[in-house]
Amino acid sequence: MEKTFGSYLRELRLKKCHGLRSFAKEIGWLPSNYSNLENDKINPPRDTKMLFSIAEALQLRKDSEEWAKLFDLAADSPERAPADIVKYVNESELMPLMLRTVANKKLSKGQIKKLIEDIKKI
Repeated sequence: MEKTFGSYLRELRLKKCHGLRSFAKEIGWLPSNYSNLENDKINPPRDTKMLFSIAEALQLRKDSEEWAKLFDLAADSPERAPADIVKYVNESELMPLMLRTVANKKLSKGQIKKLIEDIKKI
C-alpha cells in the first residue's frame, strides 16, 4: 500500500515519541483535527508556514529525505509542486531560468540525477 501524507506524518510523530494531543497542541491544531489529518480524513495543509511548522516540530532537517518526503506527500498530486519548492522558486530569481533550461534541454532521468549529484558537490 502506498504511503499517504497522514500515515507518513503519524510514522514520523511516533518515531519522535510525540503523543497525538501534545503534538497537535505544539503545532497549534485541535487534537481532533490533527487526528483527521493523520487518518487522511482531511487533505494535507497547503499552507507553507504550517508545513514548515510541522517539519520543525518533528525536528526534520531541510536536507533530509524525511523532509522531502513529507513535502512531496503534502503536494498530493503530480501537477502540484511541494510547498517548500514553490517557496524557494518564488524567492529565487534564477530558479525559474534554471528549471526552464533543464526542461528545454530535455534531460534524461539519468542526466538529471547526475546534475543533482554534481550540484551536491558544490
